[in-house]
Amino acid sequence: MREEDPLVCHCLAVSEVEVQASIDRGADTLEAVGHHCEAGTGCQSCHGAIRTMLQDQAVRDLARSRSPKTLHQLRLFNGHEGHEGHEGVQGGRSITPAGSHRRPAK
Repeated sequence: MREEDPLVCHCLAVSEVEVQASIDRGADTLEAVGHHCEAGTGCQSCHGAIRTMLQDQAVRDLARSRSPKTLHQLRLFNGHEGHEGHEGVQGGRSITPAGSHRRPAK
């Protein structure tokens, strides 16, 4: 740590640079930051500053068209329309699944 680096966590003398490095390595929660660099594991008075750094990183990630891990959604469909050979797609059109919405054949 350099003397000119501002401290985020005064209890454990963790600098802003160290906290940012842990966020850059994938820490995306207060607990993960604490695990990586121990910031926020003492008196917890730095939690607000760490949250702000995490939010700033999330904004940067979204600006680069990368969603932060906390915003990832479940993938609902395996195939992509217009690509033959993918499950759930035939001839460029989605296959309607058989279910109760279909009328029984007469």
